[in-house]
Amino acid sequence: MPLFDAYIFVDWSARNGPHPPRPVVDAVWKGECIRHSKLQTETYHPTRNDGAQHVLEALSKLVQDGQRVLVGFDFPYGYPAGFASALGLPAGAQSWWAIWTELACRIRDTVTNVNNRLMVAEELNAIAGNGRSGPFWGRPRIAAVENLGRNSPEFPFPAANSVMLQRLRTAEIRLPGTQEAWGLYGAGRVGSQALMGIPYVYKLRRHPELVHISRVWPFETGFSHDPSGNQGQCPFVLHAEVWPGVVSERVRAIQAEYPDMIRDQAQVRALCEWAAELDEQDQFGQLFACPGGLDRQQVRSCVQEEGWILGAV
Repeated sequence: MPLFDAYIFVDWSARNGPHPPRPVVDAVWKGECIRHSKLQTETYHPTRNDGAQHVLEALSKLVQDGQRVLVGFDFPYGYPAGFASALGLPAGAQSWWAIWTELACRIRDTVTNVNNRLMVAEELNAIAGNGRSGPFWGRPRIAAVENLGRNSPEFPFPAANSVMLQRLRTAEIRLPGTQEAWGLYGAGRVGSQALMGIPYVYKLRRHPELVHISRVWPFETGFSHDPSGNQGQCPFVLHAEVWPGVVSERVRAIQAEYPDMIRDQAQVRALCEWAAELDEQDQFGQLFACPGGLDRQQVRSCVQEEGWILGAV
């Protein structure tokens, strides 16, 4: 029995300022697939607010119809173990939520895509950096943020409260090609997307229409073949971090068939096709189960702090 009835995947952007009305690269794209009707669409959104609102509207309609939905954004949902402690936030089972709440309180993003992510990174460095510039790094040459270096500090990074922060999460070590969550500026850097994206997933998770039927994998579900804990529960929304590199061959095939298609659109289409096909073949559940080769401490860190990338094994 498939785990989900519908799949929504979002290619995110941390751009400071709106994209043009016409579709462009490195913007927000939403892919949606409804399994039983085989309906699949991709939509372009010039701002994060617009993209997140479309996701909310899609989720609201699907849950009203009693559907089970998987939602994935392509940025890190967590940071290397110990970051909450370095910030002086509660450690333990709710470390990930403490960081999400902190970011949701600090990040500001206008309807025209103007944001304060570099200032927030500087503030967090001042708390966690223990007098050093880090762990966040990478800024435009003209940015006036003193406590945010242009180049990476050395890792492991000696942070506050006797914490040694690693450069990569366990899942990123398992998936060569993924980027660290600390780097904010430059080709391929995903740290800014995480700073700007986590507050939106936080709001979706807490939305009054969705709060009682939503969970975030693996933080709230643990590693399990059935992350809802009850395959018959309807409706249900599961949030899971994704990375388009998992479906890179499928993306190349789509672009070969449609040479004019923007890569971001191809990526969300590929993720939808990948998830729907695996689910239809009853093979999707194994990607939510505990990855092989992790010791008990690594599993605890992933579930409580770091998270996991769907498709990393």
